[in-house]
Amino acid sequence: MNNKLIGGLILEVSIIIPVFNRRDVIARALESLVNQTFTDFEVIVVDDGSTDESVEVIQQYCEADSRFKYFYQRNKGVSVARNNGISRAKGDYLCFLDSDDYYEPTFLAEMHKEIKYRMSDVCYCGYNIVKRNIIKNKKTHFTTKGVLVKYILGKVNVHTTGWMIKRNYLMENKIFYVEGVSWGEDFEFFCEVLSRTNAICYIRGYLTNYTVEPTESALSTFNIDKMDKDFESINRLINISAIKDRKDCIKALVGYRLPALLTYRLIGAFETGLDIGQIKKYYLNYKKEILKMNYSLRLRNVKLFVYKLKLIFKIMNVT
Repeated sequence: MNNKLIGGLILEVSIIIPVFNRRDVIARALESLVNQTFTDFEVIVVDDGSTDESVEVIQQYCEADSRFKYFYQRNKGVSVARNNGISRAKGDYLCFLDSDDYYEPTFLAEMHKEIKYRMSDVCYCGYNIVKRNIIKNKKTHFTTKGVLVKYILGKVNVHTTGWMIKRNYLMENKIFYVEGVSWGEDFEFFCEVLSRTNAICYIRGYLTNYTVEPTESALSTFNIDKMDKDFESINRLINISAIKDRKDCIKALVGYRLPALLTYRLIGAFETGLDIGQIKKYYLNYKKEILKMNYSLRLRNVKLFVYKLKLIFKIMNVT
């Protein structure tokens, strides 16, 4: 293993944190790293063009601890920020932490011990949902068998914060975030991560915390113009030539993930008050595209989805 030495420490793990206008919560994320029982890591904070005082908070940690590093980029989105962090990382393993989320104190220690012991490319754990200061475990299935398919189906339910990945594995397979994806950029990235390896392990525990803001609905910020990007994301995954369990993965993508994605988008358009005629136009276009997916293994389910979606929009008086 080609470890890097920084300040006399062996650098095992790089944690990448994208930030955009998070002055009120970023300290909690950074403090959760200060409090880790494992110490051989670096923190790469990528500021995606913040206009608030996030940088002042971050600089305090950088000045107090040489493991914390700050980088600025013009506002280009979270995927670009994470790719920036991946390119700058020097640790043997990578983790991702969002600026409003935080780790349990033993997250790095437990994950690092397991991934090294198992000689795995990927390690995952469960996560907690934090809403109005109430913390609940998010139910998930822990397994090393068929992880990719179960991840697509939402059975292996892992948040962005709950992964540790071997950096060389990402570099050798040229796996980065796809830029411009508006919903589910993490999903596409981790599907790619899981698609090329069987060397996967897990910690049967809930070691990260995902904060849900009670005041903002995901649907309320919906932008229908990005539907094409989301549809392209599913198609990219379907067409990964090296994907493991290809038949089962396509079944899961076409029969479950695609319906969930498009239903979410179109209902969101309705709730935000978009013109009914515009919604109908999108509905008909995507109905046509879905029916073009002539995968015999899932054709029945695709037709069933179109029928159910038609019923939903009939109730909304769209069809």
